[in-house]
Amino acid sequence: MLLTKHHPRRFGTLRYVYPVISRRSGGLSLGINLSPTGLCNFACVYCQILAEFPNIGQEQQPAGDRDRADDRDRAGDKADPGKTNLRVPLDVLEAELRHLIGSVSDGSLFKQPAFAAVPNDKRVLKDIAFSGDGEPTLSPQLLETIRLVERVRKDLCEPAVKIVLITNASTLHLAATRSAIDVMFQNNGEIWAKLDAGTDEFYRTVSRSNVPFHNICSNLVDFTRDNPVVIQTCFLSLHGNGPGVKEIGEYTERLKALSNVKYVHIYTVARHTPETWALPLENQELEDIARDVRQQTSMDVRVFHSG
Repeated sequence: MLLTKHHPRRFGTLRYVYPVISRRSGGLSLGINLSPTGLCNFACVYCQILAEFPNIGQEQQPAGDRDRADDRDRAGDKADPGKTNLRVPLDVLEAELRHLIGSVSDGSLFKQPAFAAVPNDKRVLKDIAFSGDGEPTLSPQLLETIRLVERVRKDLCEPAVKIVLITNASTLHLAATRSAIDVMFQNNGEIWAKLDAGTDEFYRTVSRSNVPFHNICSNLVDFTRDNPVVIQTCFLSLHGNGPGVKEIGEYTERLKALSNVKYVHIYTVARHTPETWALPLENQELEDIARDVRQQTSMDVRVFHSG
């Protein structure tokens, strides 16, 4: 469907909540955008946001500093939110979320031109997901917003609806992030954490971040000792070449170091990228990678093609 090829984070007059048909959710997902200024400590070569808004994230931080947010700012401990991100008016966000859930319940969302062709089996609300234009765990409002979503979910949603946090795993070591996740886990929460590489070189090429790769790996190892996680991996063609045998081998070793992986999502580019040389893998290439990962790890691996 076209909607899986295009995930706009603005819908009509709404600014902070948006509906998407998600391949990985298996239906309708309502996104929460706590990063309208694009605050992120990654600048991935496949990022749709960077493709649409090349200068996003450069207004609130000097060039070169957008991937070095201070830990205190990340944790929201006596931090000035203006230094890292614009505060989102949570009363507006709540009103938008309630409005969108209502439009799903009464069917009016699917009378909108963009959603009119969505088949009936995809019209079920699967989750409310923290994603947006940047890394949601960098927002000092994360815990407060999760509690807000918790209240709205209990008021308006079926119990099966999840609260999902999509994160690059860079702040999983912080107490503030863990506190927010603890609240999520009490409310059918699920963590989708990025792991796009097996080696430092490949990680730096794809993620273009100053956050060291060993920090990401260590965060995931420590986190999964006590908590379940869904691993999100985007493999793609870079300058005409997919990840080689060595890279996939190192990637499977990273996975085997994790204690509690619910399943692994292996996917490729489905939307525009900021780099013309970052392109989707062919379906068979993805299937071959998934086969190798299953054989090496015995994990539940789910594959999502580009089309």
